[in-house]
Formats: sequence, C-alpha cells, structure tokens
Amino acid sequence: MKVYSFLKIAVLGAVASLALVAGCKYDVTAPLWDQPYTAPPTPEITQIIPAQRATAGVNTITIQGRNLGGVPDAYGVYFGSAPAEIVQKSATAITVRRPTLVTDSCTVKVVSDSALVVAKSPSTYAIDPVVERYGSFLDNVQLSALAVDNSENLYVVITASRSIIKVTPTGVKSVLGTASRAPTDASIGRDGKLYLPGNNRIIDVVDLGTGQATRWTQLPAGKVVRFGDFDTSGYFYTGGVRTDLVIVAPNLTTTNAGAYLTAEILAVRVFGGYVYVTAKNPVGQTPSAGIWRHSIGSAGVLGAKELVLDWDLVGEFASRTITGISFSANGTLYIGTDSPNPVLFRDPTGGSLDYFYKGIVSPYCKQFCWGRGSYVYMINGNTAAAQDWIVTRIDMGTTSASK
Repeated sequence: MKVYSFLKIAVLGAVASLALVAGCKYDVTAPLWDQPYTAPPTPEITQIIPAQRATAGVNTITIQGRNLGGVPDAYGVYFGSAPAEIVQKSATAITVRRPTLVTDSCTVKVVSDSALVVAKSPSTYAIDPVVERYGSFLDNVQLSALAVDNSENLYVVITASRSIIKVTPTGVKSVLGTASRAPTDASIGRDGKLYLPGNNRIIDVVDLGTGQATRWTQLPAGKVVRFGDFDTSGYFYTGGVRTDLVIVAPNLTTTNAGAYLTAEILAVRVFGGYVYVTAKNPVGQTPSAGIWRHSIGSAGVLGAKELVLDWDLVGEFASRTITGISFSANGTLYIGTDSPNPVLFRDPTGGSLDYFYKGIVSPYCKQFCWGRGSYVYMINGNTAAAQDWIVTRIDMGTTSASK
C-alpha cells in the first residue's frame, strides 16, 4: 500500500502546481515586432555660418539646425565628399574646422548615428583657396630665411649657395645677389635694405637695388645672434644663443636688455610699441619656453620683461618648437612651429591657443613673415622628416600689423 500512497501524494502535488500556475501571469516584455514603430528624429540643417562660402581667414564653420545631437565626432560632417573635423557640437549647432577642400559648389551633409536620413544643406557651399606654393622653388634645396619689402617683393636665401632670390608680386624670379653666409633671419630696414643675422656676431646688409651684400655691424666677441627686427625709429633688436637681447642703435652702438643672458632666443618681432621675444630657458628653469615682451621707450630703451605666453601651459602644443611669430592688425598672435600642422593662433581677447588652417598649411614651418597685405610667406621643410623644401603663400584673410 506504500506505492498507492506515493502515487496519491504525487497526483495531489501535480494538481496543486497546476492550480498555482493557472493563477499567475508571465512577466515577459512584448516582442518588438508587436510594438508601434517610432522614427528617430531627423537631423536638419537650417543655416551655415559664414553663409554661402568660406573665404580666406575663416578657420571654423558652424552648422546650425535641429536634432544634431546624434552626429558622431568622426565622419559626421561632410563638405561634398571631404570630411570635416568637429571641434564642438550640440543638438542645435556643430562647429567644424575648415575642410581640406577648394570648391565653388558643394553640398554640406550631416550624418547622424540615430537617424535614417542624412541632413543636407538647403543650398550649395563654396570654399575659397587659401594656400599656394609660391616662387617655383622646386629643387628641394634647404632655404634659410625670407623677408618682404614694401612693394611686396619676396626675398628668399638658399642655404647651401647663399643665393638671394627675389620674387616679384607678378611671380618673376631672379637671383639678386649672394649673402656672405647663410642667414637665420631676414628683416627689411627703414632704409629699404635687407638685414641678415648670420648665426654669429656679424649682421650683413644687402642693397636691394644692386644686390651687393656688405657687413653692417659686428657685435662684441661671444655674441651669437640669429633673429632680429627693427622698430619705427630704426633700432634693431636681436638675439640668439646665450647672447641676451641686444639693441643696436642707428649709429651702431649696442646695449643689452639684461633679461635673456642664459636663454636661447627663437624669434624677435616688434608690434604695437613692444618688442616680443620668443625664448627657451635652460633645463630646470620655468617656464621652459615662452613669449615675453618689453615696452619700447625713447632711444630704444626697453621696459620690464612681461610674460605673454607660458609655453608649459599650452597643453598638446608644449612639445613644439616655435620658429616664428607675427601679428595681424587686430592684435591676433600667429605662431609658426616645426610641426606637421605648423600654424597656431592666440585669441587676443580670450587668450586661447588653437590651430590655424589645420591640415591645409604645408608641414614644418622653418620661418615665416607677413607682407604688407593679407599674405604670409612661409618656408616649409624638414630634411629629417623627409619633407621637401618649398615656399608657400597663405592668405590670412586679414591684414598684417604695422609696427
């Protein structure tokens, strides 16, 4: 009878289980194919700033619209088939860098990860050319220095031969003369002559009418000057390696600023009543590098040393070497560097530092100078990086500063 009792218990248990199941509901999500479809928001472009075209000087372009939050950081915005780098975005606006494209007509497209439709600009967009190779320097020989006179003639010195090449605004190229040594910088004086610091204590002067190069001055023993610039009164500010900043008066007497005795000076430029000095300090000194300035008083007397830009605090740019500085008429500081994307600019109001024409300017700035209009002329090249030596002309979209 034990078997009968066991079967009776099993049957009663099964009946109880069925009753329990019958009194419960399954807690399961309904299948997706049974749910109503909700389309993701469609992105829309309503406006592009600047409108219609990116002229010279436009460094970033802003696309305004709706439902732009799903646009990915990479390959989310296109000008024609050219992708543009996104620097800032929200649901209603995306700011991108000027794309590496020249065109009279292209469609701007925004691709969202969450939408089924690509947003397209309501009208076509144009992007003007801003960079060109200049002067037909095609031999891939190293170039040393360059300067521009008041008539926008460009002068470039070839390192090995020391030949001074003149390029007119119409593109006519000729050999003007020969420097006594390969210079490291070039400046046009108030007298319209070309001045060439030679990486020693000698500074040459070149008559641009005859091409004749002669010695202008020889600094005291131990001085090694590489870079310099004139002020409006004819005083020349120059420096190099552990030489300090030297002030050469129009009568060729010299004085020292006393502020850069152990530093290596990398660039000197005069702007707005100040002389700006880019320098690198010895190891262990802070900042390791930076840009300073001194007010210019009467007879070339300089004011106190003021730090303009601490190079240790510029983030990703801190490993770069500064190869030149210049200013626009509104006071924007432009910095040339020996890097693949060589030109940086510093906002005169906010003080932020950013790329200028990223991906558009040729790599590795050896030296640059600003002409009398909107063009910057740059020597590009780097033998160690297998980068050809060329001269480029960059339309900055604004005029250069007067001294």
